[in-house]
Amino acid sequence: MENYSIVMNDLPLEKRAKQNYDAPHAIDVKLLESHLRDYAAGHAIEAPICDFAKHLRVSARREHIPASALLIVEGILALHFAQLRQHFDISIYLEAPDGVCFHRRKVRDITERQRSLEFIQSQYEESVLPAARQYVLPSKRFANLVLDSEADLSTVEKRLYDAIVEKRALAGVR
Repeated sequence: MENYSIVMNDLPLEKRAKQNYDAPHAIDVKLLESHLRDYAAGHAIEAPICDFAKHLRVSARREHIPASALLIVEGILALHFAQLRQHFDISIYLEAPDGVCFHRRKVRDITERQRSLEFIQSQYEESVLPAARQYVLPSKRFANLVLDSEADLSTVEKRLYDAIVEKRALAGVR
């Protein structure tokens, strides 16, 4: 879902880096909902691509996602938006304590986004954690299933898989 961040390419890097990308205003919900409708109608979508190291949406490229029977929409704000939730057949919330969330974000931001530890710590304290408490945690109530993501990976994967298979079976989809 984070590839659906609103376009801020016109802002200088310093300002883009200071934006709170973990709050609802940072998501291009209209585009994402349009893509969900198209996908549900059996059409492939051309999802935006972001350069997270530079906080830019790459305007010249898109990710082609061919239509299939299953689309997983993942992101910390996926359950926040009512207009998106209506398109979901099943909603799963992965629960983790703040320390685990910070560690996972730190690893991702250092390895994938070339961010400094100081930047990561500051961003986490100033925008990520407050946004999580204000928007992400309350959206847990919209989940059909809440999983403890601290459990061993195979257990979490199995519960996810089983929930999806069960939902598809109830819908008559193989």
